[in-house]
Amino acid sequence: MPSLPDLTAEERAVVRQACGFACVRCGVTIYRYLGLPEGRGATLMCPTCHGLVEEGRLTPAQVQNFHANPVVRQRHFARDRLPFSSDLPHLVIGGSRLLRDTPIPITVEGEPILIFAPPRRSNGATRISVRMGAPDGAPVQVVDGNEWLPTDGSWHFILRGDRYSIMAARGDGLAILRIISRNRIAVEHLRTTIRGRRLEVTPDWLEIDGQRHVGRVSSSTLIGLEC
Repeated sequence: MPSLPDLTAEERAVVRQACGFACVRCGVTIYRYLGLPEGRGATLMCPTCHGLVEEGRLTPAQVQNFHANPVVRQRHFARDRLPFSSDLPHLVIGGSRLLRDTPIPITVEGEPILIFAPPRRSNGATRISVRMGAPDGAPVQVVDGNEWLPTDGSWHFILRGDRYSIMAARGDGLAILRIISRNRIAVEHLRTTIRGRRLEVTPDWLEIDGQRHVGRVSSSTLIGLEC
């Protein structure tokens, strides 16, 4: 059951709609595209569930069953605990007041570290993109509009309670987003180095090149802070 990185934009849109814009097994809104058995199309699975498939702990038949009945479409699924909102999320970051209408809270050397966008469809999920520094400081796109891009084990993703955690396999790259509610997200901890610039962020403060700041990220603007 291969990953399908070469799907067209139209094919990806069809898959996202069919799957409810999330992993069909657990509902996480960060996902990869996975080919279904016997060439029956594609489905969405988060990196964790995708790993279970690669390890043989989920069979093709089980994946097919999850695809036929995605968890997000089941009555018991609590959409409020994950970022399913038709609006741009409010952000808790860097000691600033609650950020509104700020799709790119921080850039470093012109690189947008986080990008938030409303879903393409009203019943979809907030689109999250994450750009971090590799061990050599080069910028790497880890998540692009909710699609998990690494395929070589260089980054790991896990859902821990209400937190999306992204961690580098080497180095100290880290991004933890806490889903407070469907339209409110806290940058609980972000740590990365890009082109020699060191950035660390919590809900209460941010540090750039060792200097700590509070309340520097602006609201109601395209870019909240350029470093």
